[in-house]
Amino acid sequence: MKRVLGFAMAVCAAASLSACGFRPLYATDTTPGGMTQYYQQVLVEPIEGRQGVHLRNQLLDAFTPGGTPASGAYRLSVRLEEQKEGLAIQQDTRITRYNYNLTAKYELKDAVSGQVLDKGISRAIAPFNVVDSQFATLSAERDAQDRAGREIGEDIRIRLGLYFEQRFTKS
Repeated sequence: MKRVLGFAMAVCAAASLSACGFRPLYATDTTPGGMTQYYQQVLVEPIEGRQGVHLRNQLLDAFTPGGTPASGAYRLSVRLEEQKEGLAIQQDTRITRYNYNLTAKYELKDAVSGQVLDKGISRAIAPFNVVDSQFATLSAERDAQDRAGREIGEDIRIRLGLYFEQRFTKS
């Protein structure tokens, strides 16, 4: 009886999702050729700084895991801004917790005309603690930077996927 009820609920849920216009972003039947076709045409321009190198590598791995394409239809440029903000201040004015703020401003351009097709801002905040060990504090700060960079990279990938989906969806 529980299996039949569970099956009936699953069928109802699937029917209601199809009626609301829900479409999976990476489904190949809603997007001609799937998202991979568009991601592989994105050339990611070099990004300044240590964080920029890590973010660019992450985006390259997400868009073109087989290697950077020789030419592409799109160019992605990203500019990063980093800020470290004291969060927990002790009575003796020592800061024991920071927020690492990373902001990325990106533009997707047509590679031929240079026209801006999509642009946006992505932000990530990653906290870290300051402890007595300088090595542990430095490691925590680097980990916070890496977490923020991964979050920014994933956000940009999803936003570009939505842009391609909206631009190339068959109505």
